[in-house]
Amino acid sequence: MFIVGFILKAINFYGLYSYTIPLHAFTYGGIGMMTLGMMARISLGHTGRNINQPPSALKWVFALLFLGTLMRVILPIFIPSAYLHIIGTTQGLWIIAFAIFLYHYLMIFIRPRSDGKPG
Repeated sequence: MFIVGFILKAINFYGLYSYTIPLHAFTYGGIGMMTLGMMARISLGHTGRNINQPPSALKWVFALLFLGTLMRVILPIFIPSAYLHIIGTTQGLWIIAFAIFLYHYLMIFIRPRSDGKPG
C-alpha cells in the first residue's frame, strides 16, 4: 500500500482529488497492515511458536484490512458524497480485523511459551 500511496500522491499533483486519499493509503493500508503483520509475527516468535504456522484466521484479518483500504482510497474518488459513510464502514472493518486478531492471539499471549522456555 505504500507504493499505491506514492502513486496517488504523484497523480494528485494536479489536485484531482482530496489530499487525504494518498494519506489513507499510507496510514490505513501501509502502516495498519505493517503493524498487524509485525504483531502477528513477533507474537508467535516471542511465545515460542512456529512463525511459519500462524492462526488460519489471520488471512481474514488481512483481507478485511485490504478491503477497508481499497474502500477508503478508491470509493471517495468516485463517490465523494458518501465520504462519511465510507469512513464509518472502513472504521468498522478496522475494528473487526483487530478484534479477530485479538480473539485468536489472546490465548497465545496468556498461555505459557510452547517451547518451555521462561518468559
